[in-house]
Amino acid sequence: MRDREVLFLTREQRMHTLSIRHRLTGLLVLSLLAACNAPLEESEEGLSTGTSTLAPANFLYRQGKQLYLNGAPYQMVGVNAFPLTGCGAAPNDAQLDAFFAGLRPNGLTRAWAFKPQGLANLERVVAAAEKYNQKLILTLADGRSYCGEWDGYNGSDGSGKQSSWYSSGYKTNYVPWVKQVVTRFANSPSVGMWELINEPGDTDNTTLKAFFNDVSTTIKQLDPNHLISSGSWAPWAYGGQSGFQSIHDVPNVDVGSLHEYDYDYNNGNTIVSPHFTPAINAMNALNKPLIVGETGINAADSGCRTNRTQRRDAMRQKFQQYLAGGAAGVFVWTWQATNVTSCELNFGPNDPMLPMIRDYPLASVPPPPTGDSVQLNDSVVGTGQEQFEYTGTWEAGTGTGKFQGDDHFSNTTGSSYVVRFSGTQAKLYGSAAPHHGIASVSVDNGTAVDVDFYSTSRQEQKLLWTSPVLSAGSHTLKVTVSGRKNASSSGYVITADRVDLTRATQGGDTTAPSVTITQPTGGTVAVGSVTVQASASDNVGVAKVELWVDGAKLAEDGSSPYAFTWSATAGQHTLVAKAVDAAGNVGTSATVTVTASQQSVVVQLNDSVVGTGQEQFEYTGTWEEGTGTGKFQGDDHFSNTTGSSYVVRFSGTQAKLYGSAASHHGIASVSVDNGTAVDVDFYSATRQEQKLLWTSPVLSAGSHTLKVTVSGRKNASSSGYVITADRVDLTVLR
Repeated sequence: MRDREVLFLTREQRMHTLSIRHRLTGLLVLSLLAACNAPLEESEEGLSTGTSTLAPANFLYRQGKQLYLNGAPYQMVGVNAFPLTGCGAAPNDAQLDAFFAGLRPNGLTRAWAFKPQGLANLERVVAAAEKYNQKLILTLADGRSYCGEWDGYNGSDGSGKQSSWYSSGYKTNYVPWVKQVVTRFANSPSVGMWELINEPGDTDNTTLKAFFNDVSTTIKQLDPNHLISSGSWAPWAYGGQSGFQSIHDVPNVDVGSLHEYDYDYNNGNTIVSPHFTPAINAMNALNKPLIVGETGINAADSGCRTNRTQRRDAMRQKFQQYLAGGAAGVFVWTWQATNVTSCELNFGPNDPMLPMIRDYPLASVPPPPTGDSVQLNDSVVGTGQEQFEYTGTWEAGTGTGKFQGDDHFSNTTGSSYVVRFSGTQAKLYGSAAPHHGIASVSVDNGTAVDVDFYSTSRQEQKLLWTSPVLSAGSHTLKVTVSGRKNASSSGYVITADRVDLTRATQGGDTTAPSVTITQPTGGTVAVGSVTVQASASDNVGVAKVELWVDGAKLAEDGSSPYAFTWSATAGQHTLVAKAVDAAGNVGTSATVTVTASQQSVVVQLNDSVVGTGQEQFEYTGTWEEGTGTGKFQGDDHFSNTTGSSYVVRFSGTQAKLYGSAASHHGIASVSVDNGTAVDVDFYSATRQEQKLLWTSPVLSAGSHTLKVTVSGRKNASSSGYVITADRVDLTVLR
């Protein structure tokens, strides 16, 4: 029970402290831990690293449980800063600039990215972070239901979400929001991590794990380059260490988190929470990083058991102990834009906490590498640039830990692959294992070198070889199965999994294109074919423009004017255009939100369209076919057999009946949806083709059935009972 008592007491203290300002898990200031240019190699235990994409410069990624930035290990201390995006009193522009300018270079700030705060507030904060070379952890929902994030909540702030939200309810509002936000900022280096949800709970571990898996997979499909944190609470909330480990054992969740406020519990001055050991052990077993996402101490200059200087010093001790214990980062609760005098967790710009965090001794971060890096997957096959071209015998494989879940392998001597690229360097990654052999590797048909794929234990995505720095230009990497092995190996297998390429810098161009969707600009569009147009410009030139709909790439256009055809389905959709230049710089348009709705259109249905489906004539009884001038499309059907009928099914709001009227025609009985039938007289003293004989009332939008029956009756002037079927005009929904 002590675990829950710790949580509930500290949560109550925080709510008193925060008052109306709702909690945001915030700023992480990241900093380099080890020397630059360390090789990114698999752990000695051979565990799956689940390595995230290294391709874009200045993006955070991980190798096993270690975070990296620009090729070097990365460890962090920092703060939470929940007001940034408008939870409570949002900072003005000057305060926002002062906050980011005062952080250590390449810091990482955790900020709420909840739907109620809106995309505009988020764009403002991301732009400020980009201006000062800072990064953000963007938390996409709140498991505690603060800041108006009430989707699926139990009726009050802090109440948590209903269990049904985690099983299916999240798909209604949360997933579309996630897609919109992730698509908008997928190319920004100022996004350090996406966080699925702050402090999830209130459901069983199986349901929570499935939620983690579904949403993290959705995000990685839209944005493979950014890390994903769970936002988890502490092991006690998930049944202990085993439960904490289980919920994080999904392939696309990169980072786990621990929230603790144990310093004030029973006035114990606890530096390392008792929940840290089971949390770090669980994440170590998965070979993934753990951050202490929230920790805080109540303080004030007077009227509080801890003053602000004592809080700063205690927090420094927490940094030392947690980082030494293997945490990837520690983050203090919480910064706000104005100074604080009362006894609470919050602190403002004049607090001694901020300079301590900024100056805490961590190694500085290296600059981004020169040029543009890209990770090439073995499944990208072809004879062009940045493709794998296989020769000989190769098989495809899949497995956990492989880059993007797949690789190729061969033990046939002389089998090879080549990768052509324009750049300055290539790095070869693959599986190392006890049955693997030696590859012969060359660049531009130069002298080959031996690269040994052997390892005593299996290691996925191991850095096996790095080329020298090459002259900028076109090059060809060739990897060949040599048929040789070292004495310890039991086989000759060579794998193809991933090649990292440093592209040649295009005249130093680092400026992204600008792009705007010019049509539609929002509002309502019709269901069906919609034309989307975009304009784009670049300081050098635009190579292509891509259209993304609801977070998925739909099409691309390589020449101006940029236009696309989108088959819109009913409902709300988000449209984003991405412009790419020759140097690989990507510019992203503002998101355009449209609602596709069904429109009323008139369809003319010919009597010869026969069947039992929608918008077809279904005949019953005795009918004959006729032809003649003036009939709709030159034909019709006719009958004088009492009880013969036809029906037309349609989804719409009205039907109009056209047919031949003549001196020997009778009366038809006409009904809609088996309602009361009305008489429609097909008699005319002179013959008239395609005469409008009857119009239904305006019907409710939906499915309807029109029925026309030969009644066997006529008016006194007619000489017969014939009824014709020629044309029905339907007002239908498209």
